[in-house]
Amino acid sequence: MADTHDSISIKDLINDLERGRIRIPSFQRGFVWEPSRVCYFIDSIYKGFPFGSVLIWRTKTPLKTERNLGPYKLHSNDPEYPIDYVLDGQQRITSIFGIFQNSLTAEDGEKTDWTNLFFEFNSKESVPFQYLEDYKNYDATKFFPLKDLFNPDYLLQFLAENSNRDSAIQRGKQIQDLYNKFNDAKIPVQLFKSEERKYVATVFERINRQGIELDTFQLLSVWNWSEDFDLQEKFRELAEKLEPFGFKQVGSDLLLKCCSAVVMNSADPEDFLELPGSAVREKFDEIHTGIFRAIDFLKDELNVFSLKLLPMENILAVLSSFFASSQKQPPPVPHEQNQAIKRWFWRACFSQRYARGGAKSTDVDLAEVQNLKAGKPHKLENFDVSLETSFFLKNSFRMSTVATKTFILLLAQGKPLNFISGTSISLEKVLSQGNRNEFHHIFPKDYLEKLNRYKDEQINCLANFSLLARADNNKIKNKPPSQYRTLMPADSQTFQKIIATHFCHTNAFTDDYDSFLKLRAELLLQKAKELSEIV
Repeated sequence: MADTHDSISIKDLINDLERGRIRIPSFQRGFVWEPSRVCYFIDSIYKGFPFGSVLIWRTKTPLKTERNLGPYKLHSNDPEYPIDYVLDGQQRITSIFGIFQNSLTAEDGEKTDWTNLFFEFNSKESVPFQYLEDYKNYDATKFFPLKDLFNPDYLLQFLAENSNRDSAIQRGKQIQDLYNKFNDAKIPVQLFKSEERKYVATVFERINRQGIELDTFQLLSVWNWSEDFDLQEKFRELAEKLEPFGFKQVGSDLLLKCCSAVVMNSADPEDFLELPGSAVREKFDEIHTGIFRAIDFLKDELNVFSLKLLPMENILAVLSSFFASSQKQPPPVPHEQNQAIKRWFWRACFSQRYARGGAKSTDVDLAEVQNLKAGKPHKLENFDVSLETSFFLKNSFRMSTVATKTFILLLAQGKPLNFISGTSISLEKVLSQGNRNEFHHIFPKDYLEKLNRYKDEQINCLANFSLLARADNNKIKNKPPSQYRTLMPADSQTFQKIIATHFCHTNAFTDDYDSFLKLRAELLLQKAKELSEIV
């Protein structure tokens, strides 16, 4: 084993990723950075600010399971070369690769809007980088796509075309300077080499203590039960059955957590992974029952039709523990327990109880949910939850956040009707996809931007969003509410019935955006408190 400190250029990093030499282990979480964070990170490199080192584990033995690099599937590595697995710095590496590379295309359905970052010529902003509404059609005299900065053909053509007029020459100089800064930038790398399980696990543990989210048990799982092919097959079949609920996107990490919750009543599966294959096999049916009953509960009671919209993964581990049973046909859950579980769900979501991993909170809830299951006194719901209208006014609508997923599930509780037709929205169809395109501004974005009175965070706050059919949204387009109100049913009773399913006030269509936000946030808060049973 050996630890070394070095650095790598952006070009060399991209080259190693394209060749598959640098890879992402499955125990890493997926890419979670918001576009704004990517932008500030790129600006830090540009300005020479420190941004931390990358921790790499070099090994000759490939792991059995790996994760994509954000939206990109990496090529296989040449077996003659060792593999460099990223242990810390995946968000930074993915950001650099996504912004500057143009050789790999994203997997179908993956979000890539964050990869289209532009440099603004003669920018007066503190950060000269920005995302454009239409990244395919832009003014080349004002913006330069970072994706083409290391594309020699494009760069040479650009410099040649900007070598005559004064303004063009100035643009050429700015791009030459931009290229030099990113070409000269070095990414600090800390590399260690080892094939010893205990040493690698110790390194992971130390990293975890520094507050960096890694899942040690994921690495250990690829070593354990390696010869127990029967057990491996059972878990493979289970994973395939769970794919329609979205398990394929999150990897085996969550599956192991659920297994540990059922068998060991713990969110940390290290002890579970030390069990012999025979002991795990004895509990397999109980694991299977617990996970699938938990999924049925999420679908039937809470409209969670996909893991994409489950606000926090650890919720499923706690539910799997509660619903696990050795009986082939377990009896129905008593009404009081069912209601307690639902209250806990909403309180956990609105308080973002497990948002930062939450292993300690999860273990507390696992112990309490077993008390509930046994009919004993419990404190499952006894944790602080602060609910204010600010939840809906200060949080922006971003599909990846706990707040947005919780908000979407709250909207589903209203059983929303289409604005114009008044027909029911198919919640299972819409929410199974977890597609951003099904959620739209009630006060259209274009309309608000033209008013020049509101910031992006005000326009895109949760309180301005709802579930709208694409056909209805196309008819509304950028019309102010007072205009598209004429497209809605004229009958007052029908109109009020429709907007009530969206938690909107009757005067939402007066074009007074400030009043609308205030009233709608209050109605949403009222529903949130009702679901959480908070006075």
